[in-house]
Amino acid sequence: MESGKDTLHLSGEVPERRVSTSATPNRYQTNQRRRRSGLSGLQQPTLTSNPAMDNNGVQMSEKRRRSSCPVINLESAVNVKRAAQTQVQFDELHLKQQKDEKPPLKDRVCSQVYCDKKRSWKILTSYIPVVRYIRYYKLKEFAVPDVFAGLTVGILHIPQALAFGALTSVKVENGLFTSVWPVLLYVLFGTSAHVSMGTSAVICILTAATVDRLGQNWAAERPWLTNMTSGGVNGTAMLLDEVPEYLDYKEEIAMGVAFVSGLMMIGLGLFKLGFITFYLSESFFTAFTSAAAVHIGTSQMSSMLGLKIERFAGVGKIIYTYEAIFSVITTTNIAALIIAVTTCVVIQLVKDCINERFKHKLFAPIPIELFVVIFATVVSYFGEFADQFGVDVVGTFPNTIPPPRVPMRALQESPKFVVDAFILAILIFANTIAMAKICAKKHNYEVDDSQELIAYGMCNAVSSFFLCFPSSVAPPRSMVASNMNARTTLCGVFSAAVMVCVILFIGPLFVALPKSALSAIIFISLKGLFVQILDGRKFWKINKFDFVIWFFTFFATVFLDIDVGLGVGVAVSLITVVFQTQFARGYRLGKVAKDNVFVEAKRYTDASEIPGLRIFRFESNLYFANAEIFRNSLYSKTINPRKLLKFLKKREEVYEKETRERIAQGLAPQQRRNSVMTGENLLVNQRPSVVTLATSDSAGSLTQLAAEKKRKVSASSMDNAAYTIDENRAGFSRLQQDKSDKSDKGKSKSQDSLSGGINGRGNPGRKASLESSISIGTLDDEEVDDYGEVVISDEKLKRMRRVHHVIIDCSPINYMDASGSNVLCHIFSEYAHVHVQVFLAGVSAAVRRAMKHAGAFDKIPHENFFLEVSDAVAVAKTKQVEALSQAELEDFSDEEAEEDSYVTKM
Repeated sequence: MESGKDTLHLSGEVPERRVSTSATPNRYQTNQRRRRSGLSGLQQPTLTSNPAMDNNGVQMSEKRRRSSCPVINLESAVNVKRAAQTQVQFDELHLKQQKDEKPPLKDRVCSQVYCDKKRSWKILTSYIPVVRYIRYYKLKEFAVPDVFAGLTVGILHIPQALAFGALTSVKVENGLFTSVWPVLLYVLFGTSAHVSMGTSAVICILTAATVDRLGQNWAAERPWLTNMTSGGVNGTAMLLDEVPEYLDYKEEIAMGVAFVSGLMMIGLGLFKLGFITFYLSESFFTAFTSAAAVHIGTSQMSSMLGLKIERFAGVGKIIYTYEAIFSVITTTNIAALIIAVTTCVVIQLVKDCINERFKHKLFAPIPIELFVVIFATVVSYFGEFADQFGVDVVGTFPNTIPPPRVPMRALQESPKFVVDAFILAILIFANTIAMAKICAKKHNYEVDDSQELIAYGMCNAVSSFFLCFPSSVAPPRSMVASNMNARTTLCGVFSAAVMVCVILFIGPLFVALPKSALSAIIFISLKGLFVQILDGRKFWKINKFDFVIWFFTFFATVFLDIDVGLGVGVAVSLITVVFQTQFARGYRLGKVAKDNVFVEAKRYTDASEIPGLRIFRFESNLYFANAEIFRNSLYSKTINPRKLLKFLKKREEVYEKETRERIAQGLAPQQRRNSVMTGENLLVNQRPSVVTLATSDSAGSLTQLAAEKKRKVSASSMDNAAYTIDENRAGFSRLQQDKSDKSDKGKSKSQDSLSGGINGRGNPGRKASLESSISIGTLDDEEVDDYGEVVISDEKLKRMRRVHHVIIDCSPINYMDASGSNVLCHIFSEYAHVHVQVFLAGVSAAVRRAMKHAGAFDKIPHENFFLEVSDAVAVAKTKQVEALSQAELEDFSDEEAEEDSYVTKM
């Protein structure tokens, strides 16, 4: 590159590519130059004498217009000049001659099988990270934040443990146990200092769905339970959930679900299969968690109203639940309702008006749920709410930690809930790892996905022996630990210690705790999930496929059941992937002459197509599911070789028929209009021009584009409207196509004068100008005769024959299978049959490798693969339409038609 003025010559004969981007200096830079030159604001230097340029070197149009384009320094101007290169030429110059050789598999395996002190320490700390934390623990720096964060999170565990035990449809004490053992196990195997394992609303309601379904099936097989629930003991009716044996069975089922899901997570972690959660979209998770919130809120309505109804399971349970509630709504316990409403109001006010408003000033958020539990228990105890107002209370529960036991009966019935356990495993991992990564990003550390999976699996599998149900992360507790800057997972020891004290010493004090207060705590905690339902509008605006996933997942989960909704959501997600493949988009590219870039021709007004070329881009991978869609889109957007061959043959048949009729009448044969067949005069014979682009000088001025001769070239756009390009002004003025059509009809009395000058008729100069302005379109305006046959005029057929090269931009294609390669080969042969060349640009190395093994290079030569679209265009625009004789108008051969070879071999 030369300094000062860098010139670049563009010619149609020399296949070169140029990209030039420059901009004017901004106002600050101009003022700085004026100050350095000693000029005042009124004395402006004359940078150019060209009247079309302003004082800053900006090319002025007829009317000054404001531009929203960002100002770019002249230092960022790009000038590229190189010869067009095929992919083979580029590889010969730059590709490594020898690939990096890998050692044999045996040597690689042996190099990994060894044992020393360093490797043993790495393996130990990888699978049991707490060893590393203890070894490098900084007592003075880490102890205080870990202790305070652990105690605060432990306090938040108390109300949630009491409430979520009932939400899981098991005993209250199971919630307390689930807030101890998973926390301690995560201390040993986890890698995030801020993840708080334990009870979680969504996981609890999923477990409750499985427990209730199996529990009701178990109760249906024992008729004596019906006598207890209908007639009751001593004439008093009992609910099924009040039968001790029924609760014991559901407790064991919950333990079995935790064990099986934990084993699944351990297996996924060992085989590093955590990536499967990436196939669940945001719209799916949003819809499912919002629908789960509806189920959770519904399950708490009866307790908040002080009503006693049966729990339902299976499809339509939410409808049956509301039907049961409204059937006994007149028996609402006013005291329980007042407790629930007061609890919701107090919790929401404290969270919004204090915790959220003053979160930057508070050392830790106020544990309002715990205060509400304590206050409600004290008021209920001294006010004797259970006896005076009939308010349902928690009652007594064991104040000891039970010894471990294996849930044998649940494991025997594990085939009944193995699918539920797998769904739980996926959701537990997806939710927990997302929370862990949020905290890791905030505090600048890394979490190991595979080790986290193992940790979650251990938290569930091992804790199931201690009467725990499935556990997961609780985002509110984790955010508290993050805000209090917990340093290691050892903070969980202090959280577990708080819960152990509650179980052993403080638990008996919660005997008088109203259940309506616990239900209100759960209900008000769902506010965020209820508001999340409005995200359906967002997905509608972003992508209709996202909205379809959200819609079906949400409504199937709400009105059918949670597990059914999960299945529907996953199925719809997979179906939308298929549909997105089927609706893959293809379009033609046009060139913006001023900036020398290729864009979607239909979306940009100043984009025009190069005569004789069609550039096509397909925004998808190319494989069996959309290979035929790719071909149909290519043919519809560019030119269809099958239709071209068909219409050329029909044209010859008409010509031969007319010739026979004229001979039969004693007339001379009709003169052949063979420009369509031979390709003569189908392109405008334009003299190659040399365009010089000069860069700005040191003062920052820009010179305008200079051409050897001011001329206008007509090109056609995507919508068949012509553009006039004035190269001297680099401007575009749009012409009306209908005006040119009327002008053509007035000056041309027959198709012969337009289609050729073989017989001496017509004006050759007029013919060239007409052909240059005719838009090269597809057969969108086909006509049908009385027999249902598609007919086109010679003019429309000439439009098809003008195309001599089709360029396929393969840069968006990063995967291709055998079907995709096969379709490309047959596309190449079909176009070659009518003398249209196909160039492939921007083909990645992986796609070329796939095409090589599929045998594509046996049909498509290497010379047709180009580095970029610009290279293919530079070569193709120098070519002309190839002649097509009458003898070449043959049908496709058996080899060309035999695409699916397996069919003929059957």
